[in-house]
Amino acid sequence: MSRLYHIQAKKPFLFLILDEVSALVVDFGSYTTRAGYAGEDCPRVVTPSFYGYIDTPEGESSTTNGNANAAAEGEDVVMENGGEGANGTSGKTTRKYFVGDDGVGVWRKGMEVDNFMQDGIVYDAEPASRLLNHILHDRLGVNPEEHPLMITEPAWNTTKAREQLTQMVFEGEKMPALYFGSAGVLSAFAAGKPTALVLDVGYTHSSVVPIVDGYALRAVGTMRQPLGSELLISQFHSHFIKPSSTRDFPLSLASRHLISKRDPQLNPGTKANPVLRDDRMSGTTASWKKWSENGVIENWKEATTEIVNYKGFDFNTSKDLPQVLYEFPDGYHQYFGEERYRFTEMLFDPKNYFNQSVEPPANLRGISNTDHSHSLKDLVSLSQLVHDSIMACDVDVRASLLQNIVVVGNTSLTRGLIERLDVELAALMPSQKIKIHSPTIPFERKYASWVGGSVLASLGTFHQLWVTKDEYEEHGINIVHQRCK
Repeated sequence: MSRLYHIQAKKPFLFLILDEVSALVVDFGSYTTRAGYAGEDCPRVVTPSFYGYIDTPEGESSTTNGNANAAAEGEDVVMENGGEGANGTSGKTTRKYFVGDDGVGVWRKGMEVDNFMQDGIVYDAEPASRLLNHILHDRLGVNPEEHPLMITEPAWNTTKAREQLTQMVFEGEKMPALYFGSAGVLSAFAAGKPTALVLDVGYTHSSVVPIVDGYALRAVGTMRQPLGSELLISQFHSHFIKPSSTRDFPLSLASRHLISKRDPQLNPGTKANPVLRDDRMSGTTASWKKWSENGVIENWKEATTEIVNYKGFDFNTSKDLPQVLYEFPDGYHQYFGEERYRFTEMLFDPKNYFNQSVEPPANLRGISNTDHSHSLKDLVSLSQLVHDSIMACDVDVRASLLQNIVVVGNTSLTRGLIERLDVELAALMPSQKIKIHSPTIPFERKYASWVGGSVLASLGTFHQLWVTKDEYEEHGINIVHQRCK
């Protein structure tokens, strides 16, 4: 009897089969999407959540100039999507999607760049489904009909987003079973803590989720705000494209895709004049150029930035801070000191170090002030966000939460962040015992929710929580909402 027959048969047979096959875990993130097999230590696939697309009026050739072979032979996903023209006419357009590592990472003439995530939620199902298909078939090389799937979701995930993902899994990929795991709960699970306060400092936002006995307190204590790497990068971008006190010229921020030749003999601080590729400049879209420049800044940020541990950043003593030599793709290199401390101070003092005259990314402006979120105009420090979350919880669980603070997210890897958080929390709550847990291995902190999902989905008793395809077809989407709480 085939495996597929067992999956479609009675439920006891389904549990038997699900125990025999490896479940898959997919963690959609704002910067990268992680995927792999349950039970493994780290994800097998880490791929950008950004995607490229090219809209071509119907009837015109859609060949991507400058990289035709890559587009024809190595294309991850190519889809057609009829719609109105850019000028509002009724003419249909053909849309090609480019996802995965060879999506936005490969230059193509006229390719725009976007992201299907917003506020930590999958808001555009079309490119997300293309990426999921690419991960399952091209990267993992599995038959989706043979593997159950766990998908992580934020505590504030919307009903619409969950329903779209469910349709994507059951109706699109025909997978046998599905479960949605709360990212905060899974991060706490990865740290071995059933009760914890999870501070996630990621790409688009920072959030705090209280976890008590394995359940996220969604209605009480969950806080978030658009303070993360993307906002820092927009501030850095504004700084780099203008002359500063340490240089009298702007930086080009050109990525390797657009550079034909550069001078390898430059002295530190000397302006770089790379030879750019004329065959690509005219075909580069504004969105791809911005994405590539942000990538250059992200690499610089990860390599150089730090946070002053104790007293905070002080302009009067900034010249005494250690300097780090860094080289940009265009050949410009310099010893960076004050800059690599001043901007990251925004994480702990946004009132004074967040320059609101710099236009923030459009996707960050949608978060408004509520009982559970702060807008860009009302940002608070990470320590204050933790404090507010603790105080919103019942007094009986506050002590347990304070002694089990779990810090995760790629931006949390900024050097000095954990130490500064400890100092500031002690100042805010001097009479409380505070203990911060933060994985020392970088990938465990960056991919904490995936690691927790990998552990949970591999447990023998977890099969009772799966929502099967038969149950979905019989009861509809409500069965998913009832079981994935």
